[in-house]
Amino acid sequence: MFLITGATGNIGSSLVNLLHAQGHDVRALVRNAARAELLPQGIDIAVGDLDDTHSIVAALKGTDAMFLLHAGVGTTQTQNAIDAARTAGVRRIVLLSSIGARLRPMPLIGQMLGAREDLLRESGLDVTYLRPNTLMSNALAWADGIRDDARVVDPTGPGRMPCVDSDDIARIAAQVLTEDGHVGHGYILNGPEALTSREQVEILSEVLGRTIEFVDVTPEQFANESISRGMPAEAAGAVRNLNEMFRTGRAGVLVDDIENVTGVAPRTFRDWCERHAAAFR
Repeated sequence: MFLITGATGNIGSSLVNLLHAQGHDVRALVRNAARAELLPQGIDIAVGDLDDTHSIVAALKGTDAMFLLHAGVGTTQTQNAIDAARTAGVRRIVLLSSIGARLRPMPLIGQMLGAREDLLRESGLDVTYLRPNTLMSNALAWADGIRDDARVVDPTGPGRMPCVDSDDIARIAAQVLTEDGHVGHGYILNGPEALTSREQVEILSEVLGRTIEFVDVTPEQFANESISRGMPAEAAGAVRNLNEMFRTGRAGVLVDDIENVTGVAPRTFRDWCERHAAAFR
């Protein structure tokens, strides 16, 4: 049996569905039992969260491995997961991290993610590190602007990003959870092409059959606007730092880890847009 945290999110739900379809026993950790209605029948449900070590221990009982997707900031949840795994006698953890944990110099958010990896590396547990680049589902943040004004405001400029489909992340997660040979390895996960945000919007425009205006702003302008809408200044600063990294193209790393591990190439952004077009209409 495999414990999946973040089980009702884009990546976690896809992983739960895939493992279940493959015939594996799956247990989903959810904060609220009502959220279990989003999951397929036959999934074992554990109610708890990563801030409560006792609930993680209970959820881990009788499992073989855990897929660890953090909801909070910092490293407290990481340590809670480590402590719970030791108590429950579970050695294998597959961590959803980020390519930001390996870029140098690290972005501010990458420093936090790197600290989580360090804790797990020092834990003595059997850990595999999944490090996705930007997610295709991040484009959903543009949905309101596209529906209301046919307009996207973006601060990443000419920076190219090989965004990855959440379903492809779930595919490789399912494989490294259920087979041997991946302990200690870290995999960078990306789509097959590095696109600028403007190019992504052009693809969306073609799929939707409507013109979408692309408004290029600086990371500073974007952060100031976010603060004016209520985002805490510290969080806006971290996002600004991340967007500055994207804008310079430092995240434009293309590797073949998904295909090398699973034998199937990752899907394109156009394919993702075609499957999620309704979200933008």
